[in-house]
Amino acid sequence: MYELVLVLAFGVGAFRATKHREILSPIPRKISDRLGKLWEIAHQGMRENRLLRAEKALLTILKIDKKNAAAYNRLGILYAKQKEYKDAIDCFEIASSIEPTASSLHNLGLIYYETENYHNAATAFEKALGLESDMAARHIAYAKVQEKLGNSKLMIQELQKAIELEPNKES
Repeated sequence: MYELVLVLAFGVGAFRATKHREILSPIPRKISDRLGKLWEIAHQGMRENRLLRAEKALLTILKIDKKNAAAYNRLGILYAKQKEYKDAIDCFEIASSIEPTASSLHNLGLIYYETENYHNAATAFEKALGLESDMAARHIAYAKVQEKLGNSKLMIQELQKAIELEPNKES
């Protein structure tokens, strides 16, 4: 079940990261075109599981645009796929410091959960829920952390919120 939530969260994060790409208008046209090509390479590399290629493209994007939160978020997803959790945490923390989004904070929480750092996971999920509380997956992930922390009452409340958001048989 947790793996499904993890995959779903990374998918949502990836979708939102591509959807909310930074506006490149202040960057000269030539650099903007190069960034567009690098994003295509990164997306293709992720889709085709050519992770080294995707990583190089993302790192090149970050050399050009050091404050590109979407690139840090995508790089964090790439590192998480490779179980390089320390690097993933670094990327998600940087992305969140540049542009705090529910997606990057949720991804950060998932990695903290995976590394059994439940207090930091709870903090990340709380921040993500503060920005966007209408996704059942966020409440479920937060409930799992509360279970690990021994907060049964809060766990049940979060699961009830998830059921309210997605009242289907699987809930």
